[in-house]
Amino acid sequence: MPRALAGVRAGPSKDATMFSTREIPGTRPARVAVACLVGLASLAAAGAAEARTGEDPLTWRACAKTAKDWPVENDTRTECSLLTVPLDYANPQGRKIKIAVSRIKAADPGKRRGVLVISPGGPGISNIDAPATYAPSRLGALAVDHDLIGFDPRGVGYSDKIKCTAEEPSPAASAKSRESPSSTSPKEAAKAGFAETAAYNKRCAAKDPAFVQQLTTTNIARDVDSIRAALGESKINFYGVSYGTAVGANYRSLFDNRVNAMWLDSVMPPVIDLAAMDATTDALNEKRFNAFVPWLARHDSEFHFGTTDAVVRRTILTLHDELRRAPRRVDANTVLDGEWVRQQLGGGPSSWISAARDLATVREGGVPLSARPAPEAAKVFGFDETPLGLNLIQYQAIFCNEGVGGRDFEQMWAAAQARRAAFPATGGYFERSGWCGEWPWAARPWKPVRGTSPLQLSGHADEDTTPYAWAVDTAKATGGALLTVQDDAHASLRRLPCAAKVIDFFRTGRTVAGTCPGTR
Repeated sequence: MPRALAGVRAGPSKDATMFSTREIPGTRPARVAVACLVGLASLAAAGAAEARTGEDPLTWRACAKTAKDWPVENDTRTECSLLTVPLDYANPQGRKIKIAVSRIKAADPGKRRGVLVISPGGPGISNIDAPATYAPSRLGALAVDHDLIGFDPRGVGYSDKIKCTAEEPSPAASAKSRESPSSTSPKEAAKAGFAETAAYNKRCAAKDPAFVQQLTTTNIARDVDSIRAALGESKINFYGVSYGTAVGANYRSLFDNRVNAMWLDSVMPPVIDLAAMDATTDALNEKRFNAFVPWLARHDSEFHFGTTDAVVRRTILTLHDELRRAPRRVDANTVLDGEWVRQQLGGGPSSWISAARDLATVREGGVPLSARPAPEAAKVFGFDETPLGLNLIQYQAIFCNEGVGGRDFEQMWAAAQARRAAFPATGGYFERSGWCGEWPWAARPWKPVRGTSPLQLSGHADEDTTPYAWAVDTAKATGGALLTVQDDAHASLRRLPCAAKVIDFFRTGRTVAGTCPGTR
């Protein structure tokens, strides 16, 4: 899932981004280019059907020939279709929308065990190429005896969505909002960023209120069940990653008897409390900083931050506070400030060398690699036009329609100051808790419940995108078994030898506990 707000760390790439790389107006350059509503061909409505009827509700075509700029080169296996579903499942006869679905059929039909629905992350990003990207991974053995199913959640990619790019602040204006003059207090600067985000939310939600209000994880889970029904399957297997774990947990809570087996990797928390999510991340990053400090002291001959923990800590926090008070402009889009320093301090051991080099460069007045302009966003794909990057309003809606917090600036600021006091190196910024200003609807929280279908979770011991503590909490809430992956990488399981456990799980239903070697 992407992260953002007044001075926050950009999230990871699409590879299961519970927080994909994104920006929010008033805080960072808003690199968002989303397409208008698109369609392929009208399909027979079958979203809530319980079984396949005489007419197949899905009309399959080769994705590479159907979808403009299909991102998978030389792809001859993936098929695409559109499925009509209710906008509001409480009013199934009302307005309809279309969900884009993809599949790769089981390589050995004689051994076919059913379907595996893959939900690799988000919100705000396309997932429809998941079958093609997962088939070559260490999980590819499942493509022998399962149809791999992908889909674009409502509001993104090829599925129906809205466009809200007009009147976006320019990158220069967004960057300037982070460069606070000496007369502007940190609180005033944060409040200005919060106001810009609130204005964006209010304007974009007003473009199609009925549609935006129905952009929820619960509805996406119901869309998954509509896909199941359209495929004519009584049960599904489900592999969810990052934000996809929230989709999976909701699906199992609603349709436990329709789950054959479910694996969730890099797990979302059981309740979306934005301030609590920030607090978990701050605590984890402060712990990592406390490990980074003695490492720097041992490498003083190279980076020159001091030979003792106390001197290193003082040197870094002094740099943090100096840049917080007087940010340095690199170019029209980039500013070095206290938040930039904070980004360097909470990484795992694999990031320490690059972070130390960047911090030393800035200390000497230079421009670090991490602050240089980012490359152009990669193309996703489109039908009549090519959508680029993140659909920001879908991202906002997913968290604001169902997440608590983020609506009141004074509450948000007070909580941030408490985190800053508790975690002086890494705390006090608004990772997630300021997204929902001026959101027009009250939160409708979801909460997973325990079920009986086989459920396996895997959490990564030291990652910060979806902290391990969230996996622990969700395992308790759902009753799932928890496997601990010993790395600091987000959603790395499909690239690890330990993926063999996933294959065994979907073939036998056997859950596992204990640990698994990670990427380091």
